[in-house]
Amino acid sequence: MSWVDWLLNPSGLTPHGFCLSWAPGLVALHAGSDIVIGLAYLSIPLAIAAFIKMRPDIKYSWVAYLFVAFILACGTTHLMAILTLWVPAYGVEGLIKLVTAVLSIATAGILWPLLPKLAALPSAAELERRVEERTAELARVVEEQKATLAQRDLLLREVYHRVKNNLQMVDGLIVMQSRQLTDPDARAALRGLRDRVFALGLVHQQLMSSSDLKTFDIAPFLNELSSNIINGGPDSEVALSVEAIPLDVGLDFAIPLGLLVNELVTNSLKHAFPEGRGEIDVNLSRTGQGELLLVVADNGKGYDAQPPAKRSSKGALGSTIIAGLVTQLEGTIMVESRQGLTRSEIRVAAPPAAPAAVPVAA
Repeated sequence: MSWVDWLLNPSGLTPHGFCLSWAPGLVALHAGSDIVIGLAYLSIPLAIAAFIKMRPDIKYSWVAYLFVAFILACGTTHLMAILTLWVPAYGVEGLIKLVTAVLSIATAGILWPLLPKLAALPSAAELERRVEERTAELARVVEEQKATLAQRDLLLREVYHRVKNNLQMVDGLIVMQSRQLTDPDARAALRGLRDRVFALGLVHQQLMSSSDLKTFDIAPFLNELSSNIINGGPDSEVALSVEAIPLDVGLDFAIPLGLLVNELVTNSLKHAFPEGRGEIDVNLSRTGQGELLLVVADNGKGYDAQPPAKRSSKGALGSTIIAGLVTQLEGTIMVESRQGLTRSEIRVAAPPAAPAAVPVAA
């Protein structure tokens, strides 16, 4: 007997339907039941496999694949029972049952030792309790951090306030000192010093009013700074125009830029308009390369001199300060001056954007 005959049609054996006397009702009952059971046994493991694939976080998911193989084998035995109603393929059916037996023994042998570990897995209620505990702990930590940030903000505001007050005290001392002087040049020098002190104080005032105490918008700062210089100068008919892009800057960038604008506007106000009439334009924009472009221009008499950045140390103090501030900002300056136009153009790298901060309610 060939192995094919042994598997599919062993000699002397009859199909299972013969045992049922080929009674239509019994054959239909057995065949229909096995079809339904077999299809269900094929569908269930596929659903289990799909679920495990969708939930790779489940522990011991490999055990589920043993159940998948075992149930598939069981389903195949029921489908073979349909075939053996008409074909005595008991060899194939026996081999499938043998595979099913091996899988069932392996599944049972692995499952029993694994039960304590599976039982130790937290239940849904336990997981929910842990989540609630950790949520409460996280809320407590967040509240502590908010309180710490609020204390820090309060301290920073107090520091900025005290620095501003100290600078105002210095300004008052300078005013008192200037009243004791009769030399116009000395009084003018002290007036220039007052403007520089005002620029420093204005930076701290802006920071004190900002939401994150780290940055503030440079546009209103430049407008207030330039207006203060014009309003504090000699009675004249000098018109001021300030145009600046919105830009959040920090202390390290705002101070040198503010002092730079202070020096340039002061120079124009002092030297460009002997008749007391003219226009000063302050413009801060961004170039196509991402740099910041600061332009301070006036329509005054102009001058024949080298740009401030190239003057010797014996030159005016304002020019020396301008050169130093441009260097501090790691920028470049270009000055054009002729009758009717003096234009100072400074290019500097834009300050890096500060990370967004969550405002803390006081």
